[in-house]
Amino acid sequence: MASFSIDARSGDLGGANLPASVETVQVEDRILELFTEMRTPVLRHLLWMNLRPDQAEDVLQETFLRLYQHLLREEFSRRNLRGWIWRVAHNLGVNLRLTANRNENGAELALEDVSSWLADSSPNPEQVLQQRQKDERVDGGFQALTQRDQQCIHLRAQGLGYRQIASVMGIGRSTVADTLSRVTHFLRSYSHS
Repeated sequence: MASFSIDARSGDLGGANLPASVETVQVEDRILELFTEMRTPVLRHLLWMNLRPDQAEDVLQETFLRLYQHLLREEFSRRNLRGWIWRVAHNLGVNLRLTANRNENGAELALEDVSSWLADSSPNPEQVLQQRQKDERVDGGFQALTQRDQQCIHLRAQGLGYRQIASVMGIGRSTVADTLSRVTHFLRSYSHS
């Protein structure tokens, strides 16, 4: 994953010495926010345009470099920055494709190379629903536990050891171990039912 960084102290960006100011820091924060949000969809679009992954990364970096330079100008409109990013990235991609060396025309990308860029890592709606249902079952199982069992599992989840839990709850260590084992087994069976 490519990184996008700007030296906030000096305002240095590719040799240009810009004065560090509150305005510059705000611009940098906004750009980093937009970069985080738009990196994947813009890269997908550039790959869809048949750019190689390294070319797509270069176009993306150039797009955000230009955004940085334009935002530091007073006269540049700050409305619809997402649209500006899409338009500039697309135009840079088109320009790169038009000026690309004709010798690379026959080179095709391997499916494995492109699939890692295009794969959406977020869960699909079915997976989201399954996880929600599992969480609801576990929550229902937790609610079915006695107050002592809930307190015991809560203290363990907070990182306390068996001896500490026993001291806090006023019970023996073996009782804590038995309770946690029984509760864990119960919640596992409840989540799979």
